[in-house]
Amino acid sequence: MGAALLLGAAVALPAGFVLGRLGNGTERERPARQGDPGLRDVFSPSIRADPYFLARQREGIEALERHCARTGQSCAEARAARKRLSDLDAAN
Repeated sequence: MGAALLLGAAVALPAGFVLGRLGNGTERERPARQGDPGLRDVFSPSIRADPYFLARQREGIEALERHCARTGQSCAEARAARKRLSDLDAAN
């Protein structure tokens, strides 16, 4: 059993090195997804300018505003969130 394990490792290790070198010939490029509100740009240096982030914030604020209209609760938070989102939109 031990001999089979050593033989398997002796074959698998060099095979792994060879297969690992095959993929290193090309360099990976950054995907061009900037500006698509359906996808988060994970390479963005600022989340505040990311269309995906802003769209999700809008959805949350609209839900909070609906809750405020329905129950009368969290209205101050909804107004503050809407103001902050307006400030972020104006900055972009």
